[in-house]
Amino acid sequence: MTAKEYNNGVRLWADDAMRFAMRCGGSKADAEDAVQEALASLWSHRDSVDMAKGKSYLLSAAYRRLMLHFRHDAVVQAHAEEVQSLAEGKQHPDERFDLREAIERSLQALPEVQRAILQLRDVEGYSYREIGETLALSDSQVQVYLFRARVTMRKQLKQMGYGND
Repeated sequence: MTAKEYNNGVRLWADDAMRFAMRCGGSKADAEDAVQEALASLWSHRDSVDMAKGKSYLLSAAYRRLMLHFRHDAVVQAHAEEVQSLAEGKQHPDERFDLREAIERSLQALPEVQRAILQLRDVEGYSYREIGETLALSDSQVQVYLFRARVTMRKQLKQMGYGND
């Protein structure tokens, strides 16, 4: 990839990478850091990255950086504990948060891979193949993780009192 192709790629892909990182990571500052580091990585590997796979490389690099940052973060555990307390009936969902917040909390309680796949497929509209390339998974793995993520979220939302849908 030449410097001109890199600059063109940054112009085309940076917004997508930022949206993806925001949905995976939660914090705008963390997402910005991850995308910035991914762009720097793409620049340093520009000679070995094909322009056609540049976007996939950028998304993968941003994802890896976010997961390294959050892997040991206690936030995911705190969300899981809060969802569990709701499931045990300690709090009524209307007292705690609305449906959008419930969805966000349920999403954050998912494993990182399932959350990323759900984001890429349902929000960004990527194909199974594109998601597989981005996260280094087979198409069938992507489908299984997506199914499990949807089932888990549906159960959690139902436990929180948000109907059958």
